[in-house]
Amino acid sequence: MPIHGKIRLLLLCIAVVTAGAGNTYAGSKPNIVVVGGDFDPASVRHDSRIHARAASALSEQLHEAGFDIFDAADLQRRQKGAARRSDLDIVKAARKATRPPLDIVVIFSTYTKTRENDYGTWVGARVAGRMLNVRTGQLLATFELASPRLRRAPSNCTRSCLLEIVGREAQILARDMGAALAEKLIWVSDPGPATPRPSGKTLAAAPNGYALVLDGFTPEDITGIEEYLVVFRDYNRHRPVRVGARHHEFWYESGASSGRLYRNLKKMLSHMGMRGHIDFSGNVFTIAKIGPRAQRGFEKGDW
Repeated sequence: MPIHGKIRLLLLCIAVVTAGAGNTYAGSKPNIVVVGGDFDPASVRHDSRIHARAASALSEQLHEAGFDIFDAADLQRRQKGAARRSDLDIVKAARKATRPPLDIVVIFSTYTKTRENDYGTWVGARVAGRMLNVRTGQLLATFELASPRLRRAPSNCTRSCLLEIVGREAQILARDMGAALAEKLIWVSDPGPATPRPSGKTLAAAPNGYALVLDGFTPEDITGIEEYLVVFRDYNRHRPVRVGARHHEFWYESGASSGRLYRNLKKMLSHMGMRGHIDFSGNVFTIAKIGPRAQRGFEKGDW
């Protein structure tokens, strides 16, 4: 079967797997992480350059479709003494992530195939995996694509040469896989009529992501603070990560630089009649409330 026919069949299989599953992310764009799974002893290890090329191609294709793809470095750690990582370990690690909170994890494995005969060495690749809802564990899609035919390696091809050929093949398959998954993610995120998108371009520039940690604020304080957060210039979206009686954490996305957001937060406290200490490190703003709250009116200023 031609590769394009396989992609169409893959899209159909994805639709069948998720039919009736509901649209958890309707109206919002999910945070996605792409992670290599290598628990199967027959799969290529995630630290192989073959696997790295496939991971980059898959992530880039989803990024070009306009989705937010986050680094999987914190999910790469294995249990002590384990050479390979299980899917369960990956999902558990994804659930613990809060900066940013993750919604969907794409776990994929790469496989190679080699055959030798009198005419030379023939090589190919296969990419397989699944897409999961991080919070519920719901299966959103399963996928698999393989080389339509094995490729003949040049004579006297060294190990490095073979790795290059197989890596290129895995990269091509992963890119096609990413295109199919992007179509599914568009349906999951917005099941309404599709809107035209520029071919090969992102929907918009990626916003900056910040963790806002608020200590000592009451729920009533937080309600007022959220009214300000959404009117700051270049606001994109925000979501609660942790909620308590006096401790709240938000993931906040904005086109604003860290300097402008810092100034806006200071002005916000002043307008609300509050005193607070603001610390910033990396991409984390920590705001600690000082003293009682004075009652003042809310005014939507030009931020």
